[in-house]
Amino acid sequence: MTISDIRSDSGSGLFFGRMRSALFGREIDVVLHGDGEEYLQYAEKCADYFDNMPKELLSQLKKYSLRYCEDMRDFFDPACPEVPENVKEDSVLDYARVNCLIIEQPKDSGVIGFGVEFSCKWESEHGMEWTIRDGRALYVGDFMGISPWYADRVYETQCRSYVYEDFSL
Repeated sequence: MTISDIRSDSGSGLFFGRMRSALFGREIDVVLHGDGEEYLQYAEKCADYFDNMPKELLSQLKKYSLRYCEDMRDFFDPACPEVPENVKEDSVLDYARVNCLIIEQPKDSGVIGFGVEFSCKWESEHGMEWTIRDGRALYVGDFMGISPWYADRVYETQCRSYVYEDFSL
């Protein structure tokens, strides 16, 4: 099993686990919106997909993360910028730290969908979130708890996502 140490948070109805992410080289939390055997099998598939993400998808996520970072540059301290001027797609995640994988109850258990929450140097208050469904990046931006199960038009029109080239603060 990829996800271990699953425990209930009695106050919220959520479950929390841990996983070792080879992709990011560290232990991360896993937030689970359920606990039945079928759901946990689904959560394992999501965790495995996250950790073995296709290179093309990871490359796109880095591109969108860099777009987010660069859009925040106007808010950096000019004397001591949070991220250097020459940051590139390949190094942007050096300025972010993955915190947790978030797996909701799926609308379709045959489709992998999840969110990822990061801390990042360019937005220390709100961090960064990735939302992925069916091998596609749907949302990259500040952490807002974006579900992977919204209709596609919601990501395009309501979520302020850096996946879309025309979005900017």
